[in-house]
Amino acid sequence: MKDQLPSPDFDAGRYVRPNQNWICGRECEGRGCAIGPGPGGRCRATTECTPVLELKEGQTKGRYKCTRPAEQGGPCADGPLPDGCCCRKIPRCQPVRSLRSKRKIFTITTIMATVTFLLLALGGQYRWKFVSPGKLSSNHASAAFWGAYARLHAEAKPGDPGCAGCHATAQGGPGRWVKSAINSDPGLFRVRTLALTTTADMTSIDQSCEVCHTAHTFHEPNVVKDHSCSACHREHEGNGLMRPPEDSNCMACHGDADVMAASREKGNHLAAAAFAFRPANGRQVFQAPRPKDGFTAVIHSFAVDHPEFQVLRDKLPDPDTLKFNHQLHLTSPTVPQINGRGLECADCHKPDAAGIFKQKISFEESCRKCHSLQFDAQNADLTLPHGQPEFVRAFLRSLPAQYAEYGARRKGLTAQADIDAFVKQQMAQIREQTLSGENLEREVFFSDAKLGPAAQVGHLGERGRARFPGCVYCHEVKPVENAAPVVTPPAIMDRWLVRGGFNHSKHLMVECAKCHSVTASARTSDVLLPSKATCAECHSPKGGVASGCSLCHGYHAPANAVTAELK
Repeated sequence: MKDQLPSPDFDAGRYVRPNQNWICGRECEGRGCAIGPGPGGRCRATTECTPVLELKEGQTKGRYKCTRPAEQGGPCADGPLPDGCCCRKIPRCQPVRSLRSKRKIFTITTIMATVTFLLLALGGQYRWKFVSPGKLSSNHASAAFWGAYARLHAEAKPGDPGCAGCHATAQGGPGRWVKSAINSDPGLFRVRTLALTTTADMTSIDQSCEVCHTAHTFHEPNVVKDHSCSACHREHEGNGLMRPPEDSNCMACHGDADVMAASREKGNHLAAAAFAFRPANGRQVFQAPRPKDGFTAVIHSFAVDHPEFQVLRDKLPDPDTLKFNHQLHLTSPTVPQINGRGLECADCHKPDAAGIFKQKISFEESCRKCHSLQFDAQNADLTLPHGQPEFVRAFLRSLPAQYAEYGARRKGLTAQADIDAFVKQQMAQIREQTLSGENLEREVFFSDAKLGPAAQVGHLGERGRARFPGCVYCHEVKPVENAAPVVTPPAIMDRWLVRGGFNHSKHLMVECAKCHSVTASARTSDVLLPSKATCAECHSPKGGVASGCSLCHGYHAPANAVTAELK
């Protein structure tokens, strides 16, 4: 292929080359000379032309001819001097530097000034103050933290200013810093690799984090790529608490369909026990079954494409066997009033010390005021124990002793004869109502509060109106031959959404019924959690309340996470 030819009117002798350091001082006027300045920037102009000698055939002496080009006026009228020199001298100009030369000088000057400044700053007593991009957060600025670091880090030295705790080469000085930068992977000159490296990629500084944070594992077992600590936890941004991770950190994986597909594939080859790493810590936690594909849906924001909460989406029932009717307790006129009003949510669901969660529901705190467990209308203050069927059975089989203690304590009886008479009277009354202690025991455990066991006549089981509700009215009770019945313990959930957090104290201005549809629930199996749509009414750009991922979710798995093993 031939090179492109210049234009026919192109004059190579007058071309101002951009790779030269100097150009003619008259070039800006359009009258630059053809020869141009020398390499040192000196003007080389002499005369307007260089005359040539013309010799005709047979002549020994010729005549000098002017060679001034046509664009400069052509041959002059005076012509050359007798000695062959041009008679029109050109005044010398002051050559100027080209743009290329100016850029070169500016670049070299800037580099030299920067290097000089860095050497002075990094080599002086203010080196650490100059290098630090900002104050450490309160998490890492305390004496307790550095004391723990010194115990854990083998290279800790007395007087350590702290930078070396995270930055391994900090103590080496500028020389080691430069060497570390050159030997880094990817290196300084691997421009393409550096350009494709993301903040989520693991770095050497993340290894420093793991010296102290040994209990922090990386999220779910099916994560296909470890995420950088410093990408989410940004240090040197002030002496307060670290800012929570941004949504972009989560979207690096959860917003990428390819990453989620790889995570789903990895999860399919892991044992189910690998994902059971959330400890209950003494709480009653709802254990929802893991979905077939795990939690690998592509999500970009809570309000737009976050899935419905699993317990509602899959219509999972409350596993509690305790029989409870919210609608009855909150709306029925037969429910006893408290201080002249009906029951309210706060009467039973009381905040804990921090106000974040609710206290555990207990019979003594929430139920006994209405359900007193009395079995003798004549002595309403004498109530059955609650909690253990064996204790209830022992109480019923020691009624004479219970009545004797009750007579002395509540009736004020002191004489033994009076106590004995009181016990005899009460036992006669009980036998009149139940015919036998066995019937009373059966009535206490198995009366459903509407019908109760009565005396057997002719070996036929008769049913009559119950005088009090038995255990089976609220609990699941299973009979056991020659032993106390078995009462299934209640399983009132303390935590429903174990993968998300919630703070009740930040929602005090919202009525409970706004989120929990309790007045329409008559079954224990109803799960009364708010739907995602209900939450998104506020937690969305439209609602104006924060809806970031870290508001509800934590990234790290608990300290006792189970190690994933291949099937």
